[in-house]
Amino acid sequence: MYNHLDKQQFFKEFSIDENYFNSTGLDWEELVKIYNDYISLVSLLEKEAGHIVSKLIDVSSVHSVRRRVKKPTHLIEKIIRKGKKYKDKNISVENYKEIVTDLIGIRVLHLFKDDWRNIHNEIIDLWDLQETPQVNVRRGDYNMVQFEESIKDLNCEIIVREHGYRSVHYLIRINITKSVNILVEIQVRTVFEEAWSEIDHIMRYPYDVDNPIITEYLGIFNRIVGSADEMGTFLKKVKKNFSNNKDIPDLERELDMKFR
Repeated sequence: MYNHLDKQQFFKEFSIDENYFNSTGLDWEELVKIYNDYISLVSLLEKEAGHIVSKLIDVSSVHSVRRRVKKPTHLIEKIIRKGKKYKDKNISVENYKEIVTDLIGIRVLHLFKDDWRNIHNEIIDLWDLQETPQVNVRRGDYNMVQFEESIKDLNCEIIVREHGYRSVHYLIRINITKSVNILVEIQVRTVFEEAWSEIDHIMRYPYDVDNPIITEYLGIFNRIVGSADEMGTFLKKVKKNFSNNKDIPDLERELDMKFR
């Protein structure tokens, strides 16, 4: 953490080209004001993040919950990386808390794909949503007509991701003080999807986003993750049938069709 935000030191650490920065039209002095204001909020955000986790960790379908409060330097880097997008919104110390939606990020992990529905219901019961939940899916994962029909009652928007990103995103608003409130992003995904996402992020950023070899093998890994989630769902179904003392020849045929 810097005692102050030194421009040259900051650009060097985050590999920011000064010509690029100048092209964004952002004002460095305004970024320093945002940085200093945000530093004063971080400890409060940490407490609120813990409070959110305490509410979600007790949900029966939840495997684990992770939290992340954005570091002050990473906030400034994000604003600069977004560049013109944030400049066009006239980002400033007065409004950055309305524009940057992930000052607090919450990651909710579950074991089986169908556990998501229960977690979804808990989230909408606990908080008022600020936008329609986004269900990110990989092209080819589902018969989209059937999938849309199956979640029609949940009022979600389906986003098809070519690179295989899978996660459900929620945006909620919480009060930090009487006069300060912020947006919080909650992501819900399976443990397999989390593993792929973390590895994908490490391999792609910051310099290998378009590397064709890395992209190809991450795509293979992504399909394996999708199959692993299907296998988990299938095994859950098998256990339920065993518990009910039912024969499972139909399940065996289903497994053979899915994974042969």
